[in-house]
Amino acid sequence: MEESRIDMPRSRKAVRRRVAVALSLVLAIVAVLVAYGVWETTADPDQRDAAAGGTTAQAEDSDGGWTSVGDHEAQAVPEVSQWTEQSTQAAQEAAEAVSSVVVPQLDALFAGAEYAVKVVDLADRTVPVSVNENEIYASASTYKLYVAHSMLSALDAGTVTWDSALNGTTLRECFALMIEISDNDCAQAWMDNVVPRDEVNALAASIGATSTRFAKDEVTTTTAADLATILTGIYDGTLMSASSNEVLIDALESQIYRDGIPAGIGESGVVADKVGFLYGYLNDAGIVYSDKGDYVFVILTNNSSWAAIAEATAIIYDALPA
Repeated sequence: MEESRIDMPRSRKAVRRRVAVALSLVLAIVAVLVAYGVWETTADPDQRDAAAGGTTAQAEDSDGGWTSVGDHEAQAVPEVSQWTEQSTQAAQEAAEAVSSVVVPQLDALFAGAEYAVKVVDLADRTVPVSVNENEIYASASTYKLYVAHSMLSALDAGTVTWDSALNGTTLRECFALMIEISDNDCAQAWMDNVVPRDEVNALAASIGATSTRFAKDEVTTTTAADLATILTGIYDGTLMSASSNEVLIDALESQIYRDGIPAGIGESGVVADKVGFLYGYLNDAGIVYSDKGDYVFVILTNNSSWAAIAEATAIIYDALPA
């Protein structure tokens, strides 16, 4: 595999700022429309009539309030729960529309290979794409996401420090090597000498990654669903302290293998991801901070290529709503 490093001109914070500005404008427009609807319903009829320049007949209702029966009939304002339900339904329908377009293209792209994909919209937690998400795959080095969680949890608990010895160097150095250049020795040394594999398994299971398995001298296995679970937790900041979470995301943004998901996203966003490659398995799992919003992308393959993973990413991203 050819290694490459892509300089990323924008940070995830810059992408978030652009998305936040657009979202703020949309929310402001919605707020104005909602306020107008409430005013239309609750304002004194004479005020509504004066504002509209028309005449309105009035009748007292059974509760002693006023109901417009003339030019401006009273309008019912939907309940917040109704808006939420409609919004959720719309988001789900949009996700299903993406899936119907994307999955046939992915099947054709990965013809002759095995693959699993899970994409999560981090705004509403819908799943625009899910293919074989619970199938067991060799994790390759994506397992280091779980080891990183173990390391940082121990750091937060105070059982180790960044200067603790590990594999002939410090935890700080080992952590950086493990994530940024996918060093194997540091990850194995952690599980051999500090936190055993069964405890890493238990920690993964505790966050919902219940299909991931670590065992001494065996290939670690996981699923697209489990990787999406840990990445969603990292995005939410619920798995560790804020400072540890930031360290991990920064390291994932800095890792050197950029031929998969990052190549497929290109200039449209910033990707914090962890790759894995072992025998015929090529895997990529990351958080995408993009102009279309924030997403988790997980693509696991056997007998495929980085170019195909990049193309799959582009196919999915292009189909996502703006």
